[in-house]
Amino acid sequence: MHSSPKTTDLTPDMRSAEAVFIIGAGHFGMRAAELLSAADKGPIFAVDVDEAQLSTLQALPLRTIAGDGIRFLCDAFPELHPRSTIVPAVPLHLAYEWLKRTLEGDRLVRKLDIPKGLVPLLPHTWPADDGSLLVSFADYVCPDDCPEPAYCTVTGERRDPPLYGLLRSLEVPGFRVHVIRSYQLAPGLGGYRVETLQATMHTLTKKAAGKWLLCTSCRCHGVVTALDIAR
Repeated sequence: MHSSPKTTDLTPDMRSAEAVFIIGAGHFGMRAAELLSAADKGPIFAVDVDEAQLSTLQALPLRTIAGDGIRFLCDAFPELHPRSTIVPAVPLHLAYEWLKRTLEGDRLVRKLDIPKGLVPLLPHTWPADDGSLLVSFADYVCPDDCPEPAYCTVTGERRDPPLYGLLRSLEVPGFRVHVIRSYQLAPGLGGYRVETLQATMHTLTKKAAGKWLLCTSCRCHGVVTALDIAR
């Protein structure tokens, strides 16, 4: 069944603990929709502003929501079940964008330049289009169906510590570090729970102000955004 409900009109299955929200219906969002639909583990919702792109998912057993994915997540968030799953599939650091919009009017969240001393502490890095920093153990294209093992399926190297552990251990002068771990939902596909974003906001705002490196990471790949939070 496919529909495009308003963000204020959440149905009972959208409030379910088993619900999965794919934010973005481009290449990665489509792959997520196909894999999760095949797994048949709970209600799935794909959110994208491009209705034509959403129409390509019509053959799958999921519901589509036409609209800005970040705005949907902000508006619907108070009604979502803490254990519902979010799959970030937009070309932005979803956690940062959600935090920034959620705190609008209460706290000023500003994106900062990546500190110069950060890059030498990380394996391979690339600047993202949104001003964040992409990080990876790989300098090659990983297979889509990587099961995220402790040992790389391409090089045989052990990922120890995993990237989320490496990021948590960072010491960058002037910045605190917070890492959202992305858990594998299917080979090559990761996500995190609603309660993880809620805990992130609590952690980053419990102090009066400060600079943070907000990271989202699985075992091998991640994204880092430098930000400042002020009242």
